[in-house]
Amino acid sequence: MTTLVKHGAPRLSQAGLSRVELLVSLAISIVIALAAASAYLGARSTATAMANISNINETGKFALDMIGRDLQMAGYYPAIIASSSTNTNMMGSFSNTKNAAFPAYNQGLFGCDGGQFNPTTGACATAVAGAPDSVVINYFAQAELDATTFGSGFDCLRQAVSNDPNNAAQIAAGKPLYVSNRFGLVDTTYTAAGVAATGRSVSTKSLGCNGNGKNPEDTTYQPIFEGIEDLVFRYGANAGTGSQSPETYYTAAEVTALPTVNGSNGWQRVTSVHVCVLTRTLENTRTQDKPGTLRSYTDCRGSVKTYAIGERTLYKRFDRIFAIRNNLNGIF
Repeated sequence: MTTLVKHGAPRLSQAGLSRVELLVSLAISIVIALAAASAYLGARSTATAMANISNINETGKFALDMIGRDLQMAGYYPAIIASSSTNTNMMGSFSNTKNAAFPAYNQGLFGCDGGQFNPTTGACATAVAGAPDSVVINYFAQAELDATTFGSGFDCLRQAVSNDPNNAAQIAAGKPLYVSNRFGLVDTTYTAAGVAATGRSVSTKSLGCNGNGKNPEDTTYQPIFEGIEDLVFRYGANAGTGSQSPETYYTAAEVTALPTVNGSNGWQRVTSVHVCVLTRTLENTRTQDKPGTLRSYTDCRGSVKTYAIGERTLYKRFDRIFAIRNNLNGIF
């Protein structure tokens, strides 16, 4: 058997890319990669900015809600419980059962300008111009309510006010317990997530609270919400001669200096409180301003502030006015 072998069959040749073609394709790939990276970084920057704006909105709202909820309790006394044997039907009979030596507890409200209230001395710290204010809110609680109910026997840090030795007489007599919450700002430093989990240190201020459920009481304000730059209170006091409506809004020092009218001092005549919270983002949020076109914001003291060149944080002011019970008495 003879096998036939074909000779001279054409050989297929493979031509590779030339050096120029390789360089062109590489350049195109780099351009596409850079465009994708730019789009990713832009999307991430936008997402970060939106998250930061959401955070300061939530911080401002929560801070006002927490302070306002307590302000609306200022001077409260449960009307269902007789305050004395001679006036069994007295409504809102607030009295200083905590410490008669501290005038800050003589009514449902007291404030400090530019400094914190010191619970151990019953006095305000030396005022510093432009520093955050603080407020003292006092009321009586219905101790039979549970810990999850507002107006129960717990302070702003969920500490039982039955721990306050000054409430011992109230407990023995079956009377409502005295609650005193103090709000102010505290310097806070925390570690934020960073590249490769290294973290970075962030310095800010936080809304802090100090309550009378701690025994012994101290001067520590426990941070609650961070990212608050300023806290300002203005107090609306009535004339004390008729209408309960506030006529003018005062600083804390001005309220203290008001004269006593019809047996009520300035603080006992406060029936509304204006609260301003200035929040600040802790990350870069804004696009950088062009020289000569710097943007501005209005702070809690009514001053217009211009952002510094290169500053990309964002400040936002939150205001609310609260009507309060403070020292409102009546007979039915």
